[in-house]
Amino acid sequence: MKDVQKQLDNRKISINEVGITNLKIPLYFPSNKKNQLVIADITMGANLPAHQKGTHMSRFAQIATEIANSKLDEKLIKKVLQKTKDELKSDFAKVEFSFLLFLAKSSPISKNKSFMDYDCKIVGELGQNNIPWYSMEISVPIATLCPCSKEISRHGAHNQRADVVLKLKAHTYISPIEVIQLIEKTASSALCAILKREDEKFVTEKMYENPKFVEDVVRDVALWAKKDKRITTFQVQCISYESIHNHNAYAIIINNKKPC
Repeated sequence: MKDVQKQLDNRKISINEVGITNLKIPLYFPSNKKNQLVIADITMGANLPAHQKGTHMSRFAQIATEIANSKLDEKLIKKVLQKTKDELKSDFAKVEFSFLLFLAKSSPISKNKSFMDYDCKIVGELGQNNIPWYSMEISVPIATLCPCSKEISRHGAHNQRADVVLKLKAHTYISPIEVIQLIEKTASSALCAILKREDEKFVTEKMYENPKFVEDVVRDVALWAKKDKRITTFQVQCISYESIHNHNAYAIIINNKKPC
């Protein structure tokens, strides 16, 4: 049967990435000492030399299908990258896993169990030198209390929910759970799905004693990222959904510690 993809192309233009996206498969993510089932949205790609007309799209889907119900960790990412390079006979391979991660949390005083959800994306890349690179994008909901409002008010201070989005690139795999826990520590308070009255009292008072601007949050996250030798590039953004304004507040820090 004729293989059109293998035909020569005379336009002499190579393609950096070509592949498939939005393929969903079940995987297991190690969290809370258990393997949690996640539905991962996968993007897979490889480079295409100038002389080749097309890539073999079905091979990406075959590789993804073979790893269904596997544990999503550094070992699996390396396996997918190497197999993609081998099967596609390419110099570069890339794989992205996007999924919703649930982490069990206990309320601070009553210790009621509940779950928080976090949007996660893990990306692996493998080039000619066969040294893997890892990228990550994590979205973490938090709570902040305005330092200015606390300073000028006789009673209370306005507080609100906020979202922190951290994008980073590293030469070592970093667990999303580590990143989530770090970001929550930079907030006036972390969020929890179940709060009884004693928990609400604790959280309200904790936020009042730990006021944070969006500027404070991104600086604290950036301070950690700058010190971490695994990380080469990062971008941190915090958006505050203001409770007393008809607009939101945001802050962004972009840092390239060294070339990737």
